[in-house]
Amino acid sequence: MTLSPSVRKGIWIAPLLLAILGIGVAVVVGIADASPTEQTEPATSGSPLLTEVGEQIALPARTWTASGTHTAQGYTTEAARTISVEGMKADCDNINLNKKLAADFRSDVFGPGMKGFFYKCQRVGSGTNKYWFTLSSAHRAQIDKLCDPRTTYALVHDAQHRTYWIDKPFTCTSRVGPS
Repeated sequence: MTLSPSVRKGIWIAPLLLAILGIGVAVVVGIADASPTEQTEPATSGSPLLTEVGEQIALPARTWTASGTHTAQGYTTEAARTISVEGMKADCDNINLNKKLAADFRSDVFGPGMKGFFYKCQRVGSGTNKYWFTLSSAHRAQIDKLCDPRTTYALVHDAQHRTYWIDKPFTCTSRVGPS
């Protein structure tokens, strides 16, 4: 059987885009726990919606993908002395309600091309939010850097929530290369 180019492209982007759309978070969690020994064609590989989202964020057909959690702290000013309670709550509420798709995640750290999806947020302590993520890149080195606990992140400003953020290292619980 010969598959059209758009169907072949859909087969490669569908797993990440399922997570992007927030469809079946339980499925994503199950995938994170499964060993990446064999990939099968997802049921929605021909979905026009998933194809469109992949095209709009320029998701490469072949990517390295990592999933896991990380924490971040939000501050009211660039001096990073006072926790931004309102900004951190608003960010969690926004991610839990709308999810977050980043077409060029932390290019200041990784360079261009890292695609990010954040689908769950939880306050885990005074001044700390925990985030669940799936990040993808055409470049293995970017995923390696993401999953390296020694990677440091500069303070960034989030104008939407009027908050300055310090990202802590990302804990990758699942890594999958292109097949």
